Amino acid sequence: MNTLIQRREALRRRCAGSFDIVFRDITVDALQGTMVFLSSLTDARLLSAISESFVISAANTLQLTLYPAAVEAIYEEETAMVSLLSGQCLVLLEGHAPYYCVEVRSYPSRPNSEPNVERSVRGAHDGFVENIIFNVGLIRRRIRDPRLQMKIVRKGELTKCDIVYCYLDHIVDPDVLADLQQRLDHIQTGEVLSERNLCELLYGKTWNPYPHVRYSERPDICAIHLLRGYICILVDNSPSAMILPTTFFEQTKQIEEYTQTTMVALLTRIVRMLGMLVSLYLLPVWIVLSMNYNRTFLQIPLIDHLDPISFGVQILIVDLVVEWIRQSLIHTPTILSSIMSFIAVFALGDMAISIGAYSKEILIMVAISNIGTLLTPGYELSLANKWMRVMISLLALFGGVGGLSIGILLHLVLLLSTHTIKFPYLYPLIPFSAREWKRLLLGGPIRMKYDAKKRSETHHR
Repeated sequence: MNTLIQRREALRRRCAGSFDIVFRDITVDALQGTMVFLSSLTDARLLSAISESFVISAANTLQLTLYPAAVEAIYEEETAMVSLLSGQCLVLLEGHAPYYCVEVRSYPSRPNSEPNVERSVRGAHDGFVENIIFNVGLIRRRIRDPRLQMKIVRKGELTKCDIVYCYLDHIVDPDVLADLQQRLDHIQTGEVLSERNLCELLYGKTWNPYPHVRYSERPDICAIHLLRGYICILVDNSPSAMILPTTFFEQTKQIEEYTQTTMVALLTRIVRMLGMLVSLYLLPVWIVLSMNYNRTFLQIPLIDHLDPISFGVQILIVDLVVEWIRQSLIHTPTILSSIMSFIAVFALGDMAISIGAYSKEILIMVAISNIGTLLTPGYELSLANKWMRVMISLLALFGGVGGLSIGILLHLVLLLSTHTIKFPYLYPLIPFSAREWKRLLLGGPIRMKYDAKKRSETHHR
C-alpha cells in the first residue's frame, strides 16, 4: 500500500501548474492526512465544516468523522482524480487505502429564469440552468414518486461530463430505455460539451435537417413527458434537456396547451399547425401562381414579369436579409438591440422597395412565411422547415407546377424516411392512429395506468 506522502505527491505531479488545486495537510491526534480540493468549484462553508469535524474528533478522542457532506471511498487513483476535477474534496489518511471523496461541490450558475425560446403566459416561469444538480431538483420537485429514476453516467475522454437520464419505472417504454442504455454503453470516444454533442454520439451525424429528439429548457415540459412514458436526458453545463422518443407533431406542442380550456387549446393548436403549413408552402405556391399568371379568387398579389432569375434573386435577397436579421438579433448585445431595429427598417422598408431591390408583394409573402416559422414551438423544427421552404421555392421557381410537386414529394419522403426511436416521424398521421390524433388535438388530463403486480413489487422494494 502506498504511503500518504507517495499518494499526495502523485496527485501533486498530475496537477502541477494548476493554481486552483489546493493541498492542505491535517493532523488528528497522531493521524496524518491531506485534503485536496478545487478552490474554483467547492463550497467554502462545507470545507470549513469538514475541518471542524477533524478538530471535534481530535478533541473528544472520537473516531474520525467527516460531516456534513456525503462521503464515498474510492480505491482507484484515476476515478479519484475525476472526482477531484468535478469539484469534490479528496481526503487522504495515513494507513487508509481509499481516497475519501467528500461532496463539497458548488458550481457557478446563473439565476433561474423563464427560457427565452419557450415563453408562456400561464404556467411556471422557471427553466433549466447550467447546473445539472439544480436541474434534477426542478424535475424532482414536480414528480414526488420513488418510481422516478435518475441514472448518472460520465462520458467524454477529456470532459468527463456528467449525464443524467431520468424515467418513471414501470411507465417508460422498456424498448426505448434498453436502446438508450445500450447506446450509452457503446460510447467510447468523443467529447461531450452539450446535449447536441451527446445526440451525435448516440445516433450519429446526419445531413437530415429535422431533429431526431426534442429539446426543451422547461422542467414542466419534461415532467409531462416523463408522466407519459418518455425519457429525459440532462447534460451538465447545458440548460436544455433531450426528450425521446419524439415525432414531428410532438414537437409542435407547447406548454400553453396545458393551461387553457379545451376549446381554446384546440383552436390554438389548429391555428399553429396552419401557420406551420403557411411557413412551408405559401411562398412556393405563390411563386408558381406568379410565374403562370394564375389569378385566383384569393386575390393573392402577383408579379407582372416572368423573368425567373430576377424574380428568384429578389425572393432570395429578402429571405436572406430576414435570416441575417434573425441571427444578428441573437448575437447582438442588449444595449445595441435598438440599433438593429433601425437597420431592419432600412433593409426591409420603403427605401429598399423604392430603389428596386424587391417588390412589396415579395416582402409581404416572405414576411408571412417567416411569421409561420417563428410560430413553430420547436426551435430546431422551425429552422428545418425554413430550409425546406427554400429548397421547395427554388424547385418551384425553375420547375413551375412540376417543380412544386417534386419539392412537396421530396419533403414528404424526407419526413417519412426520418428515423426515430420506436415511432415513425409522422406518427400519428402516418400510420394513422385515431386515439393518438385525438390526444394530440384535444389533449386531456394525464392518467397513469399501472400494472398492479409491478406496483406491489415496487412498493415492497
